[in-house]
Amino acid sequence: MSENFLPLNGQHGIDPETGELVVGPLDRVRQIFMNMAAVVRESGSNLSETVRLVVAVADMARDRPLINEIQKEIWGEDGPFPCRTIIEVDYLGDDFVEIDAVFRLPDEDSTPLNYLAPEEAFTPTATWSLGIKTDTHVFVSGMRGINPETDQLVIGEAPRIRQALKNMALIAKTGDAPITAAAGLVLYVTDEKYLEIIEALLGRFWDNKPLPPMTVNIVTALNDDDIVEIEGTFTL
Repeated sequence: MSENFLPLNGQHGIDPETGELVVGPLDRVRQIFMNMAAVVRESGSNLSETVRLVVAVADMARDRPLINEIQKEIWGEDGPFPCRTIIEVDYLGDDFVEIDAVFRLPDEDSTPLNYLAPEEAFTPTATWSLGIKTDTHVFVSGMRGINPETDQLVIGEAPRIRQALKNMALIAKTGDAPITAAAGLVLYVTDEKYLEIIEALLGRFWDNKPLPPMTVNIVTALNDDDIVEIEGTFTL
């Protein structure tokens, strides 16, 4: 079985009638999702088939609550929500939010999206799901080093990054994908110095076999002043 997905990158809250950014912050975020919904609808899908969001904001503390609020408008107070990674960056210029998204384009034989929430995992910190399983892929949200027993970040750089990978492995396994089935990883780090630790730990998780393709993004900040977030897509 094969599946088709539609990626939309670099989405901003531009009013299609004026070609200008919507003025109000909350309205601008809402406009992004309205714009994406229109494009996805033309492709025969809808926002309920969103499997991944990557949200870049100019100020994490100020802007993250706006994203959460609009997501609740769209997906309901309790979701289920898409996978999500949210990062603070310094390249947005006059704007304050930019969203990349991936949508499934289902056909008649597609099974409903399976939102992964194993009991052994930590509790998501906002409007996002730990993982989503489709007929051919498992999408895992940006994983951080949160201890599932306490829902708190693990202390120490290497232990925290190891926990992030353990969390990712658990979610992927829940969707019937071993961590070595990763089609690609995206690393979000606040400092390049963490890449050496990540590389060493990845070698252990992959048993020193060839690693999957990886994209590295140096960001200004992550939620809770974290240091590393790791996002994965796995094939079944």
